[in-house]
Amino acid sequence: MGRKAMARRSRQQLSVLVLILFAATLLWGCGGGEDETTTTSLVTTTVRSGSGSAGDDLIGQSVDTTEDTPPAFTDVYGEKPIVVLFYVTGGTDDVMVIENLNALTSSFRDYVFLAYDYKTPDAYGDLSALLDVGYPPELILIDREGIVKDVWNGYVDEGTLNQALVNLDRT
Repeated sequence: MGRKAMARRSRQQLSVLVLILFAATLLWGCGGGEDETTTTSLVTTTVRSGSGSAGDDLIGQSVDTTEDTPPAFTDVYGEKPIVVLFYVTGGTDDVMVIENLNALTSSFRDYVFLAYDYKTPDAYGDLSALLDVGYPPELILIDREGIVKDVWNGYVDEGTLNQALVNLDRT
């Protein structure tokens, strides 16, 4: 083997060694050097009640409606599962949550889905105050007995929302 070929092979071996060391360092920094499995996941803006969101005190409670509560809510409250969404028109997370809800409504025909643009308070009366709405998009899931089961602030993916809706009817 010629001198040039040996030098090229040495550079290739060195490059492979550097690549392996880089990968090992990267994996070790991400937890790959540990015995347990490490998973990388996408961070979203979802804040579920129970983790410091505005609706924490609402979970497990009933809603005291008033004459200012919209009839679309009071007419079915305590009889059917209700999904209430407060959103801002054009918000990125808001649009995605609306799309996810629309994709699921046909699978939950016994549920009542109510969506309120946060900028039109005449449409929802005192409902945002009764449900302690924090920041939109906010989803509130109420079971057929009128008990608040879940409160979601921010983006909620379709799969998570689907499971929450299934669980809502298991009470």
